[in-house]
Amino acid sequence: MTAKNELTPLESVILRKVIDLYITTGSPVSSRTIRDIYKLDSSTANIRKVLHSLEEKGYLFKPHVSAGRIPSDMGYRKYVDGIRIAQPLGRKVAEDVMHRLGQEWGDVRDVMSRTSRLISGITRCMGLIMGVMHSYGNVSRLRMVQLEGTGALVILSMSAGMERKIYVEFPKRYMPHVMDRAAQIINERISGYPVEQAHQRLEFLLKECDGMEREITGVLSSEAEELFDTPYRLEYHFDAFSRDAEVSDLRNPRLLQNLVRIMGEKSLILGVLKERMHEDIVITIGKENQENELEEFSLITRKFSTSDYDGVFGVLGPTRMSYDLVLSLLTMLGAEFQSR
Repeated sequence: MTAKNELTPLESVILRKVIDLYITTGSPVSSRTIRDIYKLDSSTANIRKVLHSLEEKGYLFKPHVSAGRIPSDMGYRKYVDGIRIAQPLGRKVAEDVMHRLGQEWGDVRDVMSRTSRLISGITRCMGLIMGVMHSYGNVSRLRMVQLEGTGALVILSMSAGMERKIYVEFPKRYMPHVMDRAAQIINERISGYPVEQAHQRLEFLLKECDGMEREITGVLSSEAEELFDTPYRLEYHFDAFSRDAEVSDLRNPRLLQNLVRIMGEKSLILGVLKERMHEDIVITIGKENQENELEEFSLITRKFSTSDYDGVFGVLGPTRMSYDLVLSLLTMLGAEFQSR
């Protein structure tokens, strides 16, 4: 921040009050509103001067000539940076969180679905959660089932009791004994090893084998990302028709339409969350988001870890959101997941 944009103590106080009011009401904030609600000693004229200064420095702006002022992305950033420690959730909200999480944690997908719904229900924004197992165990066996033409179904069985199936196209159709021989060679190299090491071991095998077995191995190696990459579970939820959603800027049809469009871009959401897996709390506001689709939104994420999973919780919503509430909620969820 340049010296030109630095705030005086009074400007910092007024900026926070403006943003608190705007988050609560959704209406542009005037000098008279600030004075009347907060019972400030300063005159309306003095408060107006402060608001004008904050506007000149880029923290506030007027959506209309005659309107009060609302925060810019820069104003929200200053506001969020001032929230140093997330405060505990109120007792009623905390009890609601515990009730909705429930006691049954056997089905990971169910827990993640409940969590995304819980986050959305409390914040009135889109609730996100992505998790990945620490390890899917070792490779048990790889099988290839030839289909019509040159296609084949590749089935990877893992010691954790799961299977992954993908369809591949080979350059030609091979005799059954050739496919069996290739599968045998491949299994000798990857069976019993962690799934995460399978691709590298296939690459080593490519340098040593030749002939048709090498062709088959090469095709599987080219599909390694889909076949061996550790899969991420992603759950997200937003109830666009909830009556409580009316308190949010998401009642704006354009913002709501953009959010629904983002919900259809699963790869976009996954990519963003993967980049945040190793940072405790990340907050990006408006144009701070590198993805064009997210420029009108704020995204807050917090990493978590359980005995089996690592991942992130997230909230995606309008820049006008209750940042205090979101940070407190994600902090509580992180502690709860850590204890499981």
